[in-house]
Amino acid sequence: MVDFRLEKFNTAIKKIVGDYLSKDFYNDDSTIISILNVNTSKDFSYSKILVSIFSRNESPDSIIEELNKKRFLFQNRLSQKIRTSRIPKIRFENDKSFEFQKQIDNLINQISTDKNNN
Repeated sequence: MVDFRLEKFNTAIKKIVGDYLSKDFYNDDSTIISILNVNTSKDFSYSKILVSIFSRNESPDSIIEELNKKRFLFQNRLSQKIRTSRIPKIRFENDKSFEFQKQIDNLINQISTDKNNN
């Protein structure tokens, strides 16, 4: 069953954190961070934010590490923008589904190439 309150909360977190990332946090031209999904626990104590990172200068893992070190800034921003009794502790994670999809596509292409050669 879908909890509409939780879904609305996740959408609000996605918008607030996304705006903060793009305007105040990472606003250089060499790094793009997109929030793909937000998963908040049912008791609103934790939120996992899945991000996709494209950077010319830094590795995605180092950017995730930096975001998690500064997560209190994001939690503070959430507490200023959302009226609720509990602000969740947030954790950023790199969404690797794009890389996984790319791997699958490469395997399918390799199999189809092998079939065409035989």
